[in-house]
Amino acid sequence: VFIRHSSLLFSLTMIYRITIETKMFTFLPLLVLILLGQGSSESIKNKTGVDDSKQAKALSVFNIVSFPNSACGATSGYNGTCYTASECTALSGTASGTCASSFGVCCVFSIACGASSSQNNSYAIITSYSVSSDSDPCTYTFCKANSDVCKLRIDFDTMVLADPEGISSTAAYTDGPKVGDCATDTLTVSNPGGSAPPIICGTNTGQHMFVPASDNCNKINIDIDTGSTGTTRKWQIKISQFKCGDAMSPGQDCLQYHTAQTGTIASFNWDISSTTVSTSQYHLSNQDYNICIRRARKKCEICYTPKIYSITTGIASSYGVGSSSVAATQTASISVATCTGVTTQATSTSTGLGVGDFLEIGNSQAPPTTAGTVNANSRICGVLWNVASIAGTTQSTVCSFVKPFKILVHFDEDEAIHANPGTATANLDKGENDPLATTGAGYGYSGFWLTYFQNEC
Repeated sequence: VFIRHSSLLFSLTMIYRITIETKMFTFLPLLVLILLGQGSSESIKNKTGVDDSKQAKALSVFNIVSFPNSACGATSGYNGTCYTASECTALSGTASGTCASSFGVCCVFSIACGASSSQNNSYAIITSYSVSSDSDPCTYTFCKANSDVCKLRIDFDTMVLADPEGISSTAAYTDGPKVGDCATDTLTVSNPGGSAPPIICGTNTGQHMFVPASDNCNKINIDIDTGSTGTTRKWQIKISQFKCGDAMSPGQDCLQYHTAQTGTIASFNWDISSTTVSTSQYHLSNQDYNICIRRARKKCEICYTPKIYSITTGIASSYGVGSSSVAATQTASISVATCTGVTTQATSTSTGLGVGDFLEIGNSQAPPTTAGTVNANSRICGVLWNVASIAGTTQSTVCSFVKPFKILVHFDEDEAIHANPGTATANLDKGENDPLATTGAGYGYSGFWLTYFQNEC
């Protein structure tokens, strides 16, 4: 990510290693004499005015050992940076294992609320937040290690805060404006001079964000409602720094960047540890960002399908972004005309329009696909993952040949929630809370958890 150098002067230590490792005990006195002789001759040459830079090129056991300050795996299980033991101590790190052939230590950096760090692979960890003794808000500051750094990657190795607002035990029309709002706890990330990432809360373990590394540093602020004690809050945040142009970091418009050929993507606050979709699974409000996926060599197409896939009524799939589109039949919702990005609040069973949320995938197609096919329906919303030209009635696979591989996520500030929605009616296009999960449909307020894979050109 970035490189500096640590130096360690060694002499008789190396002689000792050579002696032990090669068992050249007989030659030890001779080796010492040679080294001392070389040192004397170099001293004489220096007095004659020979350029010292030429002396530096001479191969000697007394050379300076240099090693890069690269990432290392600490014995504690964290990622660290390779430094000398004295440097690690001076930088307020914790040595955990060795690196650079044991000439260095794997130095782990972890900061507390209110502190700052300019080290690569820095951590912010609270294993169990105390509303009585831990700081509120808890703010961490992360600064560039040097001017070559352009991006910070924020990994939420563990991130559990209070959930967003949800639907009342008895669903009411008035639930719509608040569902998905982070009203108890919030996590914000600053981006001085640019657009800040969306506010998040709830469970985000396994998620990540990329933000531009600011010359004024970046702050992570976690604001806790200390009057709420129903959640065991905890977090482990890792900050990695990336040089400008690093292939492992994304372009300017990607909040998330996945580099594996296959994998999964999920909306914020999706609990990826669960194997079923709960009726209390809510996506967050006011989310606008891009998820980018690095194209693998010789791959020209990317496809997506729900991670939890169902075609059975009563078992929801892991995709639900708005209401359905065609009266009593639970069908897929596609196109800009349908997925407008604007929610109309419901005031009765026959009113409202839950089309304020959508995903956008350029030139999306249903299998079988061809590279030359042009499809204007780039938006998908609703509760069925299907972009068939005739509205699909089950979950399916969605593919695209558009490069770079990218999904635009748009969730507006409201949901359209119906009171006592009951069974499927002619108003499924109005409300987002169909409790039946008809034919494996998702819940329209839940968000998404998708599997992706890339296909050969």
